[in-house]
Amino acid sequence: MAKDITQDDTIERTSIVAYALLEQLHDVLADPKAPDDVSLGILMGLSMFLDDKVGPFRAEKLMTAAPSIVLKTDAHVVGDQVERFMPVLRAFGEHLAGLKAPERRQTESSRL
Repeated sequence: MAKDITQDDTIERTSIVAYALLEQLHDVLADPKAPDDVSLGILMGLSMFLDDKVGPFRAEKLMTAAPSIVLKTDAHVVGDQVERFMPVLRAFGEHLAGLKAPERRQTESSRL
């Protein structure tokens, strides 16, 4: 019987891909004059993403639990882990390259 993908496998894969993407994003946005601003912006963006996807109460619960999960597991990503997911990163890069600006929605104030 083939091993089913477990919740832990999904969490690990997702976290490695997210780490690799965030590492690239941080490198692109990094400002030596304000080194923490990009990290805080990433945290703020993650908070907004979670708020939008799972709601504010679950987002708060996830963000509160995250530090203890990371510290408990001594979480870090090594090069060979990132290398395994390079095809995913490249596919995402191709997806980003093909993005078009969303059509601007007409708001109440712009119709007046």
